[in-house]
Amino acid sequence: MVYYIGMKRKERARIYKILRMAFSIAAATFCAVAIFIFVYLGWWGMLCVIGALISGILMVLFKRLQEREENRDAPPARGDFITGPVSGGGDSESE
Repeated sequence: MVYYIGMKRKERARIYKILRMAFSIAAATFCAVAIFIFVYLGWWGMLCVIGALISGILMVLFKRLQEREENRDAPPARGDFITGPVSGGGDSESE
């Protein structure tokens, strides 16, 4: 825990990315295994489905945490690469 507190933002974002990928793989594996467990053991396959749901929720959580850490360093740009920054909020015809 102390190591996590002392980490830099880029390191935390990298760890969140790794955890996101790990839980994504775990969710896909649980879904694939659930089919065989439903066939051979019946309703015990619901444990795999619940595991897939928990892994999916954790995957989304770490995705949001990763995006939050990355946006702290460089917030997303406004506008686009052709017109540049958007000023005001009005319609282009009314100007």
